[in-house]
Amino acid sequence: MEDNSNILQIIGDNLKQARMNKKLTQEQLAERLGTSCKFISMIERGCSGLSLSNIARICEILGIEPNSLFNGIIDYNNKTDRYIVDSLSTLSVEDKEFVVNVIKYVLRKNK
Repeated sequence: MEDNSNILQIIGDNLKQARMNKKLTQEQLAERLGTSCKFISMIERGCSGLSLSNIARICEILGIEPNSLFNGIIDYNNKTDRYIVDSLSTLSVEDKEFVVNVIKYVLRKNK
């Protein structure tokens, strides 16, 4: 497990990437979240943490799962599972839906 400063930096980096994938500025995210641009900047730089309610709201705004923000913090024992989780977290909502449909197809085929 990472130490607290590394955890905040990883969450900040993941948040920044998710925000940029959604093509939002810090100002736009802050406005939608009902907070200041300075707060978003502090989070993305790893200088501030987030409450659970803010994590949930940010994920809703960005259309991501909460685990997307925590990628890179937990060291998975199974490298294949880690690769899958890390890779899927970077996809758009539409691409995730496509992957889910492929998984459902494969699971039905193997029954």
